[in-house]
Amino acid sequence: MMRILSTILFILLLSSCTSNQVTAIKYYDFVQQEVMSEPDNIKNKSKHIHIGQVDVQGVSDQQAIIQILRDSSVNIANYHFWSEHPKFTLSSSLLRQLANKTQGYSVIPANKKNPEFGDFLLEITVTKLAGHFTLGSVIEGQWFVYKQTDTGKVLVNTQFFSVSTELENSGFSGLIQAHEQSWLKIISSLNQTLLVYSDNKQS
Repeated sequence: MMRILSTILFILLLSSCTSNQVTAIKYYDFVQQEVMSEPDNIKNKSKHIHIGQVDVQGVSDQQAIIQILRDSSVNIANYHFWSEHPKFTLSSSLLRQLANKTQGYSVIPANKKNPEFGDFLLEITVTKLAGHFTLGSVIEGQWFVYKQTDTGKVLVNTQFFSVSTELENSGFSGLIQAHEQSWLKIISSLNQTLLVYSDNKQS
């Protein structure tokens, strides 16, 4: 009887040790965080660009990091996650980057202030946000730029985008770094578009 109990206790001890050997969950975030414009500068800007929350669609609409494999299948990481849902990470980066790049307009999140005549509204849909076995980071989607007129908002520009960035470092950390660089490329192109329309004095 004692031998049986000893065997059972030993098995339980082994099970306990095995269960403790769980792969650690890791979380990742963008590194570059631009400092927002000074409040005094904001006061001097009478017009606004209203930034809507980035809409992430498809399988990438989750916190787990997504990879596209060689056989075109999709891998959803079990232990590697964005530090928050990617729609929040992308939105925060977009807001901060544009706040320091856009001249003559203050950048604010949508729904914080009613759009006024001459304001711009920006919406972005991301349809692919994944690591790729050869391309590295891949971000695809479409942006929509609206202008507020006396009759409502009018679409003045829309563009599809597809950007890839090779990984400089291996692993999921390297992938998130590449995602950040891809996103910054998209923001740079978007900023050039906004500059064209914000410099246009026609209503």
